[in-house]
Amino acid sequence: MYTRHMRIFLLATLLILASVLIAACNTPAGQSPGPAGTLSSTETPTLAATQAETTTEPEGENIVNTPTPAPTATPGVISELVKDVVRASGMQSTSFLKLSVEDWLNLAISLLIILVSFLLLGHLLYLGLEKLARRTPSKFDNLFLKAISAQLRWFVSLLGLDYATTRLLFLPPTLKQLLHQIYFAGFVLLIVLILWKLVNILEVWYREKAEEQGDRERRETTLLLLQRVLRFFIVMVGVIAVLDRFGINVSALLTVLGIGGLALSLAAQDTLANMISGLIILTDQPFRVGDRIEIQGLNTWGDVAAIGMRSTRIRTRDNRMVIVPNSSISSNQVVNYTYPDPRYRVQIEIGVAYGVDLKEVREIITKAVRANENVLEDKPVDVLFLEFGDSAMILRVRWWITSYVDTRRVFDQVNEAIYLALEKGGVEMPPQTFAVEIKQEHGEAQKGSNG
Repeated sequence: MYTRHMRIFLLATLLILASVLIAACNTPAGQSPGPAGTLSSTETPTLAATQAETTTEPEGENIVNTPTPAPTATPGVISELVKDVVRASGMQSTSFLKLSVEDWLNLAISLLIILVSFLLLGHLLYLGLEKLARRTPSKFDNLFLKAISAQLRWFVSLLGLDYATTRLLFLPPTLKQLLHQIYFAGFVLLIVLILWKLVNILEVWYREKAEEQGDRERRETTLLLLQRVLRFFIVMVGVIAVLDRFGINVSALLTVLGIGGLALSLAAQDTLANMISGLIILTDQPFRVGDRIEIQGLNTWGDVAAIGMRSTRIRTRDNRMVIVPNSSISSNQVVNYTYPDPRYRVQIEIGVAYGVDLKEVREIITKAVRANENVLEDKPVDVLFLEFGDSAMILRVRWWITSYVDTRRVFDQVNEAIYLALEKGGVEMPPQTFAVEIKQEHGEAQKGSNG
């Protein structure tokens, strides 16, 4: 991985240096570099005129503004030393490809700075940070440092490349301006990648904390929402910074985008309503991934497979995936069978004949229900005399089971056990009967007999 990054960086460096040489060789005569690496007098008015145009142009009227040119580099200690060496050798008047010996020496030094920054400085910075990370008790700083090791080396290398090209006095201001914009975009991209990986490390830390507290499932949707918000914010700040650097009037652009967004929102009301409802679901957490819910208005019942910004996916008991818009969920009553407790109370109603010993019937039913292994022992079994039926006494039997998943299976087992126990105990369970009485008027009956 390190070798591949090195090849990519060196190739990019060679391309930049090649463009530097081409720009220097193709510089017009009126704008050629002067002796000893100073700019000619014909170039200064152009730069001043450009700056004047930039400062006098009214802001906020145009989306694209002319960026301020990069300032002219001043000779540093190394440049002054190179100049003294060239003067001492008497080669200040020698040139090759329109570049003096001093320019070629500075170009070689810049290339050396680039190589040192990539091969040495980035590695030293990583080793220093790694030594500091080992002294901390937390493991997350070590994980974060390993995750951004490549970005750190690229960042240091890009700093070296920026300095190496800035110190070259013979480069045209327009080329320097373009290079500075490219370097700035590279810096922003690296910072965005570093912050993106920081969000990933925070996710790992958050999950471990949630597991220690035994609350990982409930916090899953909160974590998903935080991830999306942080990553969106990081990317948006990076894009705005790059656009502003390239002369894009961000305020005017946001105004144009706002007008277009208003028109788009009117055309996509349903989609926006679903997204807002999805945000409310992720924040309020009426249910989580894995919960079994029932949306009563939609007659949908099953396990939550995924919660998205536009829709929620529910897997039914017959293994069908139902995709429900979030706005439909927020406008209906939702029953959660999992949260806060998966234990579930179920009930049935049965009828027994009048005249039976009600106390004995209660004992028979209670023993039959308690015999099932899925019935919770620490919860009561209720046998309630509910009402007087037409041909039987109606009893309501209630008990608790360990999980909502076993509802239908436990119904089958308990119903069978109660039926067999009542039959064995001689308790009659009469069917519902109706008495039909037909009455006939006396006059109609006499007429019928005469006829």
